[in-house]
Amino acid sequence: MPIYEYQCRSCHHCFSLVLSMKESDETPACPGCGSADVQKLISSVAVVRSGAQKEEDRSKGLSQVDPTKPQEVAQYFRNHGSRFGEDDFRGTKEWHDAVDRVAEGGPTLDE
Repeated sequence: MPIYEYQCRSCHHCFSLVLSMKESDETPACPGCGSADVQKLISSVAVVRSGAQKEEDRSKGLSQVDPTKPQEVAQYFRNHGSRFGEDDFRGTKEWHDAVDRVAEGGPTLDE
C-alpha cells in the first residue's frame, strides 16, 4: 500500500500514513494536535527494479552512444553514471575528474 505524507496547517507537524487508495481520499486528523486542517504533501516515489531490469536500462542507454567518440561516452557517464553504482572505481574523485575532462573535450588517456 502507498505511504501518504501530510502536514498539519495548525502545528506544522509532518506525518506519514500507510493507506489504501480508497482510504487516502479521507483527510486524517493530525496526530500531534488533533486538527483536521492538514494537507497532503507531494513526495518522491521509489521504484524497485531487479538487477536484470537495471542492466537492460544501462544497455539501452549505452547502445545509443558512439564508442569511437570519447567525448560522447564521457558525457553519457557524466549524466548517467549513478545508474552504474558507486561501489567501485566510478565513485572515486579520479573517475569523475577524468570523465569531466573528456566530456569537455580534453585529452583521453590514449592521447
